[in-house]
Amino acid sequence: MMSSEEQRLVLDAIYQSIVDPVAICRIVESEDGKHKDLVYVKVNEAYERINGMKREELVGRMYSSIWAGDREDWVGMMIRVAETGSTREQEAGSPRERTGFFEGESSVAPGFYQLFTFSPIPGWVVLIFRDMEEWHKVALTLKKKERLLRNLTSKLVLAEEKTRRQIANTLHDRIGYSMVSMLHTLRGLEERQNDPAGKEEVQRTIDEMEKLIQEVRSFTFDISPPSLYEVGLEAAVEARCDHLKSQQGLNCVFRCEGKEPPLDENTKIILYQMIHELLVNVVKHATAANVFVKIRWGGKKVQIVVEDDGRGFTKNKKRQSSGIGLFSIKERLHSFGGSMNILSEPEHGTTVSIVVPLPPERGALLPDA
Repeated sequence: MMSSEEQRLVLDAIYQSIVDPVAICRIVESEDGKHKDLVYVKVNEAYERINGMKREELVGRMYSSIWAGDREDWVGMMIRVAETGSTREQEAGSPRERTGFFEGESSVAPGFYQLFTFSPIPGWVVLIFRDMEEWHKVALTLKKKERLLRNLTSKLVLAEEKTRRQIANTLHDRIGYSMVSMLHTLRGLEERQNDPAGKEEVQRTIDEMEKLIQEVRSFTFDISPPSLYEVGLEAAVEARCDHLKSQQGLNCVFRCEGKEPPLDENTKIILYQMIHELLVNVVKHATAANVFVKIRWGGKKVQIVVEDDGRGFTKNKKRQSSGIGLFSIKERLHSFGGSMNILSEPEHGTTVSIVVPLPPERGALLPDA
């Protein structure tokens, strides 16, 4: 147990060694006697400037009378630091943190501050303030620009999808219709053809036309599935899995838990495009025989899981092309508070889990810029 003189020497050493705004307080009974408070014992010149008050106006005053109505939780935590050395309750026998760190805006001394507190002696607390107003303004500006950039990135995805849909509609409504009309003409010509050699030549042309029509339909589905707009996200993902089975020979199984809520078109597009990119990664890089896609609908979030039994990878040896696709999805998720986790081992496949907060009713994942 330190003597009063030893305590004074410790507090003086701390006080003289800190150039930031600093105050030393001790616990006392509040002026009304109903609760505990802190009383100023020492303050330096830098602390005077923050409060706009002279030292003699502060020393001996209650902390709550100076900072009345401003962050009551700070006072409580500072008292707890002075009494117990910790800002929160801890289990018996666990090491105690003899410090507390807070930051926020103040109405008493206008600005944004960081407050660091520690208790060198039980019942006493040292308060170190740091004016972070300029830093806070820069941080807010950077966050605003970051949100704007991510918002623009998501809008580019939507613009790309709009272009894809226009191309798909053109292929289906114009080129596809013309090709089907030409196929009917060729079949009529084949029926009227009497020459065996000519009949065989027309049949080969019919076969090529049928193959071309199928390729156009497949391409149309790849760039913008009509089921996404006509039925919903689940139907589009299921159709995508069926398409992978028929076109790629990949056993793609789709499952859904919960009921798909009403989603705006932009939200459906963003969710579908992320699933689509994950499946493209599987086809291009995984060398998988099986892939499992699951959508779990929750009250406020949706989880999307894509799992394959391919060759996998390690974080240090992630394929560059695959990594770019995953990075693009991760950045897109940031724009609306989503997250992505990846589990993968060499020769043991890859599992990608995406969690996305659902927008409120009639809302959209993508906010207006």
